[in-house]
Amino acid sequence: MARGRRCHQRGALLHGTVLSASGTAMLLRRNNCERQAFQLPTAMRQVASNRKATAAPFLRVRKGDSSIASWAAAPEAAIVLGLGAVQKGLRARRQCKGRNSIARGNGFLTNIQDFFTQSLMNMQGESGRPSSEADKPKIRVSSNMSIGQPFCGEYEEQPLKCHGRSVFSKLGLPAKSQPVYLLFNSANQWAFTPHGDGRPDGWAFVSDEADYPTAISGAFSIWDGSTWVQDTTIRFSDPSVRAGLQLDSQPSGLQEAEALAKVQAGAAAAAALSQTALTALPEEMQSLSMFHWKSHWAASQRCRIDWPEPPPDLDAKALPCHPGVRRGILPNGMRYVLLRNAMPPNRFEAHIELHVGSIDEDPNEQGIAHMMEHVCFLGSRKRERLIGTGSRSNALTDFQHTIYHIHAPCQLEDGRNMYYTSLEALNEIAFAPEMLTYRIEKERKAVLAEMQQVNDMEYRIETWTLSGLHETNKLGSQFPIGKEEQIKAWQQKDLRNFHEKWYYPGNATLYVVGDLDESEMIDGIKKVFESTPAKHMPSKDCAFLEPVWGEESADARSLFRRKIARPRPEQLHNFSLPMVGTRDKFSQAASFNPSEGGQPWHGPLRIFRNELLEGLQLNFYAKTPVRPLRTFEDIRHLVAVRILVGVLQFRIVSRYSSNHAPVQIDHSDSFREGCAVTSVTVNADPRDWRNSLACVVQEIRAICDYGITESELKRYKDAMLKDVQKGVQEHDTVPSEDHLNFIMTSDVFDHVVMHPEQSYEVFKAVAPTVSMPQMHATAKWMLGFIGYYGLAAASPPTAIVVCTPTQVFDESSGQWAPFNITEQEIVELLTTVPNKSKEEALNQIEVPESLLGSEKLEKLLGPAPVAAAAAWRASSRKVDDATGIVQLMLPNGARVNYACTSNESQGTMRMLVPGGRSADEPDQLGSSMVGIRTISESGAVSNFAREQIELFAVSNLLSVHLDLNLEFSYVDASFTNTSSGLTALLELVHLLFQEPRWEVPAFVRAQQAYKAQAFAVQKSLEQSTMDRLKRMMYSDLRVSESRVEDLNKLTLAQVRNAVNSQLRPQDLEINIVADFEGKGQSKMAGVEGGLSTGKHREEGVEEAEDVELPAAAKERRFLELDEALWKYLGSLPASKTPRGNIERPPKINVGEELPPEDRQRIAHQEDSDERAVANIGGGAPNRWGKGDEFHSIVMSRKNFTWDAAGSSVKDHRLYPSICLLAMREVINTRLFSTVRDSLGLSYDCSFDLSMLDRLEAGWYTMTVSAHPSRIMEAVEAAKGVLQGVKKRPMSDLELSTARRTLLRRHETDLQSNEYWISLLTHLQYDNPKDLSCVRDVEMMLNALTWRDLQNAYQTLLTDEEEVFVSVCTAGPGASFVSGGSAPAAVSTSSQKQLLEVE
Repeated sequence: MARGRRCHQRGALLHGTVLSASGTAMLLRRNNCERQAFQLPTAMRQVASNRKATAAPFLRVRKGDSSIASWAAAPEAAIVLGLGAVQKGLRARRQCKGRNSIARGNGFLTNIQDFFTQSLMNMQGESGRPSSEADKPKIRVSSNMSIGQPFCGEYEEQPLKCHGRSVFSKLGLPAKSQPVYLLFNSANQWAFTPHGDGRPDGWAFVSDEADYPTAISGAFSIWDGSTWVQDTTIRFSDPSVRAGLQLDSQPSGLQEAEALAKVQAGAAAAAALSQTALTALPEEMQSLSMFHWKSHWAASQRCRIDWPEPPPDLDAKALPCHPGVRRGILPNGMRYVLLRNAMPPNRFEAHIELHVGSIDEDPNEQGIAHMMEHVCFLGSRKRERLIGTGSRSNALTDFQHTIYHIHAPCQLEDGRNMYYTSLEALNEIAFAPEMLTYRIEKERKAVLAEMQQVNDMEYRIETWTLSGLHETNKLGSQFPIGKEEQIKAWQQKDLRNFHEKWYYPGNATLYVVGDLDESEMIDGIKKVFESTPAKHMPSKDCAFLEPVWGEESADARSLFRRKIARPRPEQLHNFSLPMVGTRDKFSQAASFNPSEGGQPWHGPLRIFRNELLEGLQLNFYAKTPVRPLRTFEDIRHLVAVRILVGVLQFRIVSRYSSNHAPVQIDHSDSFREGCAVTSVTVNADPRDWRNSLACVVQEIRAICDYGITESELKRYKDAMLKDVQKGVQEHDTVPSEDHLNFIMTSDVFDHVVMHPEQSYEVFKAVAPTVSMPQMHATAKWMLGFIGYYGLAAASPPTAIVVCTPTQVFDESSGQWAPFNITEQEIVELLTTVPNKSKEEALNQIEVPESLLGSEKLEKLLGPAPVAAAAAWRASSRKVDDATGIVQLMLPNGARVNYACTSNESQGTMRMLVPGGRSADEPDQLGSSMVGIRTISESGAVSNFAREQIELFAVSNLLSVHLDLNLEFSYVDASFTNTSSGLTALLELVHLLFQEPRWEVPAFVRAQQAYKAQAFAVQKSLEQSTMDRLKRMMYSDLRVSESRVEDLNKLTLAQVRNAVNSQLRPQDLEINIVADFEGKGQSKMAGVEGGLSTGKHREEGVEEAEDVELPAAAKERRFLELDEALWKYLGSLPASKTPRGNIERPPKINVGEELPPEDRQRIAHQEDSDERAVANIGGGAPNRWGKGDEFHSIVMSRKNFTWDAAGSSVKDHRLYPSICLLAMREVINTRLFSTVRDSLGLSYDCSFDLSMLDRLEAGWYTMTVSAHPSRIMEAVEAAKGVLQGVKKRPMSDLELSTARRTLLRRHETDLQSNEYWISLLTHLQYDNPKDLSCVRDVEMMLNALTWRDLQNAYQTLLTDEEEVFVSVCTAGPGASFVSGGSAPAAVSTSSQKQLLEVE
């Protein structure tokens, strides 16, 4: 199964398959692929985007001042920050306050003992360090005191010396954990330390020059987090002699027999001893610069975190649980979680989660969890019965989860109950797979093909990132895709053994959310799953069976995994924490002496170098324990974190307007990794990385030093409150799948699942208590790993990952020049960035209340505006009763379409004009897109600066985005469903059209951004292959990617004129979808009165959304909307700039006139890893059935007519479009079943259509990926499927399956504003689309016959001389591009290493 989407909580290393209703397996494509909607930065794992918030996603904040550099790319107008769960450190530190030194030492011991001992108790199956030979000398360390217990155990003498003495290493530690050495260091001390080089650091020290440990007579001084404590009981002995007080195994807690009276009596003495120990240390040990954060946390005032006391009782006040969520457990141990939700109606979502993933695999099983998922899922006969029922199924494998999904109707039209059928399929998949030999072999091929397909640049960087971030556990080395040699070797017995070990009810949780009665859900679960035999059942007195989970749960916390009866290896995290003296796990210690050239300690710094990379990216990660959201205080802390992220993001982005390097900042929980991660990602031009990084570090340090301002706190609190309200308003429109994923990820971290109305009440209670001191402390806690990098008391980064090209393009010489970046350069910059003054850091930007003054408006509106508006409305307004769509024509000629839905609490607007890239003149290619980007880069309008506009957007929860495609230029925006929210947006749009700021720096940034993109396209296997296909199909360069030489010719005047010739008010079409009737606001007004449990369709219950507002109130709202449109957009003067030449559709090349080598291109891209992809394309009509000039000639030759099928709906304007969409579904089904399933040639194969709206032109494309040795075979198979439709016509069964898929998709999409916007778009343009195209979608789909689809197929140019093929392989060997047949195979015996990792 394919790698999952880089979205929600699952990340990029998931592996899974999606099956559509037709049985088509479709790749869940990553967001970085080509030009999809959710595009990630080139070739880099984005923790900020990977790790979506996993709890309470009802809080969102929009983002948006001195300068270090000159210019940068503009940020987006707004970002969305979901609530992510955060760490537990606050409570631990607060609990430590006021305790004596021994008590603080207890916290220290809980940490280290857990690290050294819990792992040993639970690491069954883990390989430890190699045992020494019997004759190697050993010593045993023992201690009577709690503070010394972590160092007890056996140590083996190493074959090396340090300062003339032997070095001893502790035995029995877990694999990949940091070592523990006993050695004589450079400060003339015996020390317990994680470093074997003799540096003067570590955990415990004694100034004693004994030649051998057994001769040590002094007492070890051990730092407990705040003071030094002497352990006078540490002893060294021969392991063959049992010490009287030696512990055979390390305790997991503080259970030694140290009586309370003894502790109290010894407290004062311990404090005195600790002071003595501190002063007795060598002189060089006194310097803070010599110690890392382990040693002097409390000594550095700048880094110290002074947590303010929280309001009384918040920490003890539990969060309310969602009243609609039901949990239970079957006698065989399987857990289940249920929630009734009626969106979409008559459908449900069922996911069964097996709590096993790649980190549970033995060393000889790497990849078997993923292959097991393939065999179980695609080998289920009961799942195959779902095909053709409108259901879809899906499976994925991650580090610690394997999940099987089914989304299905509750009941079919013929009365068949799909709920029981789907549960039976899940039961067979999980607990009773056939595992037939032929299926195993087929899925082995599929997994190996997937291994080739996923191994792109981004995947490689991600695996290296994870290996640094998780160096102490299997998350950094044991990836779900597995190892090729092992995958090839497994037999049926190996899979059966793995299934027997992990696939049983006690290790599974079933989640069901949908439009079903609760009793029906439970009855179905018991009926289907209770008879499944239990395996590995724990004894009856095991605490983790009852309760299932919650307040008293004894579930494991390391990776937040459900405890099960059989042993499971514990996965330790190398957390980045500011001190040992808390109850959190510790990480490593080190020293830093800058005067001697030393460097601050940090986690692994990996520099990933590859010539196929274009930009430079620096990533800083700090990993911390997850803080479960269970109390009001947890939410209060979380609110502070989200506010801080929003404020910091805006501050940095404001400065990045001076160079083209955006930054992403995130702090959230990782569902897949079982920890919380703070990430700071800096994307920079390699030539200017120092300025970019310095800007980020300086702003982070300033916020750590001085916190935020009162106005920032208030602004973001207000924005979050609006977003919480949005969650309440949208709750009844949230799909079951989203509810289920939210509950599943919340359960992973033991977060309390709340109803949005409960969340709203909690937020209202805690928001006023979030204070300035708390924000300052939170900033130090979360960001100190960068802000205070190099200081003794600062938390270290867990990992630093740098992705860099090996060369950059020198525009002055026109040549590629070598580029290099080193660890020393990065560390030097981090430690030498100058501080900002308090005045600079807290400097405030004036935020405008309004953008458009009344005097300016009055001048534009003229005399008697009220009467003019009323007369205009009376003559212009048209309403379609069937759809409720309102259409207007503004005085300046702009056209308006709007619809009222209560789908979302925010409104959506799209303003577009015809033109796009097709309006570019031949000598000004790229001018339109560079011009549109220039406006975005500037971000300023009229006399308002960019920063003011961004803060205006934050305050009003606005998001505005400018872009273009081949046919149109457009402005997309979202706004709050209030009169003030719409007014703020219309003011901004008015100034955007009337008074945009054209600035030279913005133009340069835009030009540079597209030039970088042009280089990146040529370095991307997938994008360069598609670009070559389009260049073969079209000589018109407007269709393909822009070239650097064309971009270099552009001037600011040219791009300005290109945009002005398109963005003319009189050519505008304005499409708006929002809750104009105010149903969502009506719902908010009733929040205080009661709580909905999600049972929205219960009989006899009158729902808030069904309550009609008085007609007068509705009419008043519509009147206000119409007047606002007339006032702000109708007042825009018509542009006097001539309209661009937009009626020049591209014409596809005549294949029959070209030699074969110009219709088929083979390319090779030099790389360290082998992959291959191919694109196949040809001519096709647009959405309305019309093609370009050559296409029309071919259709005439064929005597083609859309009337040929004799359809009863052939005259409907939507007929060609519906036929083409259904045909696309059928071809995709055939591609999968033939190329992927039957032949096993490709893991990823798909068919698509351009479906242009305005231009009479179009094309189809097919994409296949395979191993380089089989790519041409896959190409021929895909062409055979496409061309074979002539001989094997489409059938009624195939049409029925495609129809169900499209109807389900239409039904689901109607719940989104974005889909409604697409329905409204082009309704008033000079094209075939009219209101019937919105009204009659379902009718048209139901009226189709197989003849309609077969006839539509004739519009594709599929003859051999009309088909174009672009193939590209990657691997060792010099790059080339050629035509005709594939060249001779490239020898791989001597590989050129393109990849370097430091």
